[in-house]
Amino acid sequence: MKSDVKINRVETDLLILGGGSAGLWAAHRFSELMPGRKVTIVDKGPQDWGGLMTMAGGDFEAVLPPDTVDEWLEDLVYYFDGLCDQPLMEALLARSGDRMRDYERFGCEFFHTPDGRLKSVPQRGLPHVKLYPAQQKGRGGELMAKSLVARLKDAGVTRMGRIMLTDYLVRDGRVVGAVGFHCRTGEAYIFKGGAIIAATGMGGWKTSYGKNTPTGEGMQMAFEAGAELQDLEFCRVWNMPRLFAWEGQTHLFPLGARFVNRLGENFMSRYSPILGPNTDPHFTTIGMALEIRAGRGPIIFDVSPLRGDDMILLKPQTGWQKLNYDKLCKLGLDLFKDNTEWVPQMTVSHGGIRAGIDGSTAVAGLFAAGTARSLEPGVYAGGFALMTTAVTGHMVGETAAAWLKDADAAPALDEDEAMARLDRAYAPLGRTGADTLTPKEVLTKLQAAVFPYDVSIVKNGPALERALKEIERIKAEELPRMAAADSHYLLKLHEVNAIAFVSELYVRASLTRKETRAGHFREDYPHMDPAGPAWFFIRHGAEGQPEFVRERVPLEKWKVPLTRCYQDNFNFVAAEETAKA
Repeated sequence: MKSDVKINRVETDLLILGGGSAGLWAAHRFSELMPGRKVTIVDKGPQDWGGLMTMAGGDFEAVLPPDTVDEWLEDLVYYFDGLCDQPLMEALLARSGDRMRDYERFGCEFFHTPDGRLKSVPQRGLPHVKLYPAQQKGRGGELMAKSLVARLKDAGVTRMGRIMLTDYLVRDGRVVGAVGFHCRTGEAYIFKGGAIIAATGMGGWKTSYGKNTPTGEGMQMAFEAGAELQDLEFCRVWNMPRLFAWEGQTHLFPLGARFVNRLGENFMSRYSPILGPNTDPHFTTIGMALEIRAGRGPIIFDVSPLRGDDMILLKPQTGWQKLNYDKLCKLGLDLFKDNTEWVPQMTVSHGGIRAGIDGSTAVAGLFAAGTARSLEPGVYAGGFALMTTAVTGHMVGETAAAWLKDADAAPALDEDEAMARLDRAYAPLGRTGADTLTPKEVLTKLQAAVFPYDVSIVKNGPALERALKEIERIKAEELPRMAAADSHYLLKLHEVNAIAFVSELYVRASLTRKETRAGHFREDYPHMDPAGPAWFFIRHGAEGQPEFVRERVPLEKWKVPLTRCYQDNFNFVAAEETAKA
C-alpha cells in the first residue's frame, strides 16, 4: 500500500457488512433494542441502494391464516428432500407474518383482489407455500428498501457506501474488526466493531445486471476467519431469455405459462407427469438441458395459456422492469405476447456461512444473516429470499444486541495485522507487465469452467474433475497475475478472487455429494442416498485446506418425518432413455 493512501478509522458497537434486506433489518432491530449504541452498515454498492432487494419485485412469502407454520414446515421438508433444518425453518416461518405486517405498517402495499382479500400465488405445486405479490409490480423491492432506510436514518444508523471490505481482524478467537478500501477514492478503512454481522449475500458468477454484485467475498472472509460453510454444492440455475435478463417466472408458471421445445411439446410433463411445468426452476433447467442434448432445442417460453386478468400481476407497472419492458416493446418484442427463446443461466450459489438459529457462527462475535448464511438446498420458491432475509436479519439483530450486552469489551486491534492485510489488498493496484491480466479476462475463464451443463445442471464426475483442474490452474497461474488500474477495478479484482474461491468449493462439494437430492443432480448418481439426507459442511482441514464433513440430518429428533420427497416426482433418466428408444 502506498504511503500516501489516507487511512480512515471507524469504531462502532455493531458493524454490519452489507446494506441489503438482511443488513437493514438487523440494524433496524438492533437499534430498537439498543438505541444508544452505534451501528455502522458498510456496503460495496451505493449507500442507500438496498442490495438485491432493490432489484426484487417485492413479493413476499409469509405464513398467514388459515395456513399454519406446521403445514408450511411439512411442505418444506418434502420440497427440500429432507435437507430442511426444521428448528431453524420453524422459527423463520413463525416470524414471517410479523415481518410482512411490518412492511405494511411501513407503507409497502401487497396486491388485493376486488373483494379486498390478499392475492396469493401458490408455489411449486406445494399445498400451502405461497407468495403474496407486491402491489407495484416492478418497484416492490425498491419501496421496501426505501422504507427501511428511512427508519434507519431516524435511528441514527451510519451507512457507508462504496467500501469493499477484504478481511476480518480476529484476536483471541473473537472477530474485532475488518479492513478494506473505498472503491472510488482509494482510501483505506480500518473498522473496529464490538460485534459484526455478515449480511453480504451469496456467491455468484456475475451473469446479469440483476446478479452482478453477489460474488462471495463475505463467504471467503468468514471462512478465512475460522467460520464454517455449508451447502456449496447447490447453485441457482435460473431460466432467462437468451437475449436479455428478466425475472418473474415465479408468477408465470403457477398461472399457466410453460416451456415448449422445438417440436412444440410441453416437455416437462414428460419428465414429471404430476407437476408438469409448475415446478422449481432447478428441475425445469434439467429438462431444458436434456431436450437440447437430444436435439429438440431451442426452448421457447410459451405464455399463451395465461389468462388475461392475471396479466396485471405480471406486467411491470413502474421501475426498472417497466423501463426494460418498454425498451423491448420499442424493439418489436412483447414478452407477454411473443414467444421468446429462453436458456438456463447459472446465477448464484446457495451455499453460505454455517450458523445457528440465532445467526451465531463458529467465530465469537461474528453473526450471519440473510443469504450470507446457508438456508436452502438449491430449490427456491418465489418470495422466499425476501422473507428469509427479513426474518434472519431481524433475528440476528436481537442476537447481536444480547451478545453485546454481556460480552467483554473488544480487545484492541493488532495494528501490524491490519496494515499487513491492507498491504495484501492493495498489492495488485498499479501492477504492470506484459503478463498481467484484467479481472474480466479471468472471470470469463472461471465462467467457462463452471457453466457447462454437465458441471452446473446435469453433473457427472469426469466433468466436475475437468472443471476442478481448470479452476486450480486459474488459481495458480492467473489470479496472481491480475492487475487493477484504479480502486474501481481493484474491487472487481477482489470479486473475481472470491468467485474463484466459491467456484472451487462448488465443484469440490458437488464431487463430494454422490447422490441426487433437492437442487443437486448427479447423472452418474441419479438416486438419493439410501442412508438418508445429510449435509456436507466445510471446515479448515490440514494445512488450511477445506475439509468436507458429512452430518446426518437428525430426523428422529424433529417434528416432521420424511415420508415423501419432491425428487420422487421426476423421472429424468427414465424419460430420456424412453425418448432415445
